[in-house]
Amino acid sequence: MVLDLLEILHGSLTIIFVVISIILGLRIASRYSETKKSQFLLFGIFWIGMTTPWWPNIITFIMVLVTGGTIDLTFYVVIGIAFLPITITVGLIAFLKVLVLKKRNKKLFFAIDIAANIAYEVYFFIFLFIDLSFIATYEEIFILTWSIPSQIYFIFSLIVFLLVGIPFSRVSLRSEDPDIHMKGKFLMIAFISFATGTVLDFAIPSSIIYLIARLILLSSTLEFYIGLILPKWAKNILKME
Repeated sequence: MVLDLLEILHGSLTIIFVVISIILGLRIASRYSETKKSQFLLFGIFWIGMTTPWWPNIITFIMVLVTGGTIDLTFYVVIGIAFLPITITVGLIAFLKVLVLKKRNKKLFFAIDIAANIAYEVYFFIFLFIDLSFIATYEEIFILTWSIPSQIYFIFSLIVFLLVGIPFSRVSLRSEDPDIHMKGKFLMIAFISFATGTVLDFAIPSSIIYLIARLILLSSTLEFYIGLILPKWAKNILKME
């Protein structure tokens, strides 16, 4: 199997996106040892875990370059999706630790999310062994068509992501502290960028769209890192010091 230019760009950008996301996720998680605030550890795990749907693309890309073959669909969906509900739950816990909400509302929100994640996880493992077409089907080397239930779950997860992410960033935007206010701006942009890139990536099976989606997702990783940490180099670039 020979890759064309778009497929090579697609695979290369995916590697860059995932590697940078993992590095920055580890950097965010490492703040736990400095601050003893568990949300940093959870946010780091969450951001790394959110890249797992793209790991099979990297494995496929490398396999095609080395052996000319590709990976089995079962392996693809297990690596990419099986742990996503856990990742989303970890992220929700992190956000709810920071958001100022009534305890009752937090419990309700968490219960709804847990129910949806458990339901999809059960659905996933049932049809993993019965009929994979109920989860996804191969279209092209890097392109899957996701089943309606899978798409519904992804949409639900993105809605939850935005419902907690946008209020989370607005808390910082309300601050009069310029550093915290700037963090809020980058977090807001990061949540919108990640949601946009993910929708393009999963909903529109097109190589060119995939490239655009990867660039947007790559920018969201950097934006999320700046929004949580606001490192000195970012402050210098933004002329805040």
